[in-house]
Amino acid sequence: MQAQSQVAPRRPALQKDPMTVMVLKATDPIEYGSPGQRKTKVFLATVATSNQVFQVKVLNFKLKKAFKEKNVIILSQYIRYKNVLEINQRSSVLKAPENQTIEVPERIWIRAQNPPKIIALRQENSDNLPTIVSGLFRLKKKKDRKKTTAYVIEDDTGTMEVVGSEICYGIRCEEGDILRLFCFYLKKIKEDLKLISGKYSVLEVFNTNNQEQPSSLTIKLQFEMNSPQKPRGINCTIKMENTAEE
Repeated sequence: MQAQSQVAPRRPALQKDPMTVMVLKATDPIEYGSPGQRKTKVFLATVATSNQVFQVKVLNFKLKKAFKEKNVIILSQYIRYKNVLEINQRSSVLKAPENQTIEVPERIWIRAQNPPKIIALRQENSDNLPTIVSGLFRLKKKKDRKKTTAYVIEDDTGTMEVVGSEICYGIRCEEGDILRLFCFYLKKIKEDLKLISGKYSVLEVFNTNNQEQPSSLTIKLQFEMNSPQKPRGINCTIKMENTAEE
């Protein structure tokens, strides 16, 4: 999942006009809710048009079947903030007619698979802030404060602090765990760039002691373009390689 800077409304806005997208991937259910409150099941998805990638938070778990990979669906009555969409109980998600297709270029598929690098986030143009960031990162350390939790994340290019509040506060995790960040805001705080949680943010933990790891943790992709006439996707061989230090 890439960080993107896009021309869009500064505040979340209800989108009534339908938008046709292709589903690139969707997560398993995630328990969502503030500490002490009843949890609900949500899932996250990545969808694309022919020229743009969107991250989607789906609050209606009954829609999971519609978000099958490579499905072409029509969204309406959804909330949008930059490249993030929220699908709630009032939203409409319909499967597109069979004759309605979308050509998703190879570069869009690659952008959706690769998380942003911390060094690239640190080089973001300050005029574009806040930039919305989603991706998988390894936890270096964690510190709980009075109202926020500082999660220091790292990759092979550097480290960055993630500030979690409300539903992203005090989440149980340990050094070395993989954190999935969804819709965090890159902002400059006291001359330092940090990722800040907001209304649409989700933080999910993958314990490294478990054998199951998120598939998008595989960073290296080896593509084999068998035919340029296949617009709905590309045939690829995924080479699984753990780049973390032993």
